[in-house]
Amino acid sequence: MPYQGQKASKGGHADLIRNPDVEAFLNDCVYMREPSDDEGAAIASQFLSAPKGSGLPNCVVASDASPYSDPISNRFPSTQVGYVKVSLIAFDMNNFKGLIEAGSSLIDPFKVAAFHRDAEAVSFTLPGSNVRYKGAKTVKDGFRLAVYEQLSHDRTSFGAQGITAKDTLLSIEDGKIEIDKCPACGAKHAFEFDPKHEQIQCPACSQIAYVTDYMRIHEQISDYGDNSAAITRFMNAAEHLLVATLVKTLADSNLTQLSSMAFIIDGPLALFGQPAKVHSPLMRFYHTVSDILSKKGYEPPLLIGLQKEGQVMEHARSLDRFLKPNTFRVIDDDYRARYINGGPTQLDNFGHETYYGQDFILKTESGRIFTVGIPYPFPDKTNRSVFAKQKSDISRYAPWLGRAFDLVRHLEFDLYESAVVPVALAHRHASISLVPGGKMLDLLTKKHVGNQT
Repeated sequence: MPYQGQKASKGGHADLIRNPDVEAFLNDCVYMREPSDDEGAAIASQFLSAPKGSGLPNCVVASDASPYSDPISNRFPSTQVGYVKVSLIAFDMNNFKGLIEAGSSLIDPFKVAAFHRDAEAVSFTLPGSNVRYKGAKTVKDGFRLAVYEQLSHDRTSFGAQGITAKDTLLSIEDGKIEIDKCPACGAKHAFEFDPKHEQIQCPACSQIAYVTDYMRIHEQISDYGDNSAAITRFMNAAEHLLVATLVKTLADSNLTQLSSMAFIIDGPLALFGQPAKVHSPLMRFYHTVSDILSKKGYEPPLLIGLQKEGQVMEHARSLDRFLKPNTFRVIDDDYRARYINGGPTQLDNFGHETYYGQDFILKTESGRIFTVGIPYPFPDKTNRSVFAKQKSDISRYAPWLGRAFDLVRHLEFDLYESAVVPVALAHRHASISLVPGGKMLDLLTKKHVGNQT
């Protein structure tokens, strides 16, 4: 590690490049690589013509999120506060059609500004490294309390019902959550949470266990180390819970409105790390909502996960020159193992502990590449090996696939690679840039928590 202000040598990598041990090591590794002409043509031959849907939704909601950690004082850079910003932007598709000026390919900036005014950003503040919140005995205990308070706050609710993200977490678990040990002291004890018992005192250490401890985000918290990974896990969970909260609010109050809507999440339909277990109740929740609407004669709403980066997008872009426009392919486990992960299938169901949606590669008529995730049309994953085959059966996605592709085609634009308008707008509101956004948070933290130096 360098001293503060010390810069690395610009030629420091030269020894590694010339080192024969490094070359030998890389030769012994299996990894994703650029397909040859023959391989690319063979893969492209597996792609199918992309289906069309029955029409576009009336309203689209897109979400994006961004984390940031900041020192309280320049003298103590390891003492930090974490920020998470989740942005939800909604717009009427009729208004979207009017973005482009008549007889021109230019976008009306005033109408774009109106979309920005419709964005709703939800901000969270969490104790980071070396910060004990509200006099908690440890950084971890204070973090647990902050997670519970932040997800219980009414800013995470939509509409008159007042359903918060914490309420949604309980609801998708059928109103009952259990953990088998104290998150503070680790003592074995059965904690049973329900809407009337969201905080339970541990009989061993007298510390409070919170219903949100179920997500186990606090397990990544260290009293003295860098806690940015826990902030990122919280961000991932909060974004998915906020979208589910909005869907639940509409499902409880206005099925007609919900049926005509689409929801776009930035990234795969999955949760990773400690909160990954929440993917399973989310999967069941979205299946139940779709089932309720279908039985009442409504078209189920669209939920889409769009990946901007990552292994799948890197692989998809490497195929660009081989793929015909308006083609797609489901990413089944064999395909993922062979062409993306670079080796034989290691699991009997990829994403069994993390994913609640299936990925598809789409190349639109305009030539842009997208990775589109659609929720699994099942309530659970009862049989891993059987489910691995069922989840990649394209026919099971008929109510959503064509409509999802239509929406992507309609919303794609040139400003960023593989971008759609609502996600780009949501990202603009969610992202916390190092300058000036990060600088403003620096000042805020030092003003209200510590002394500026």
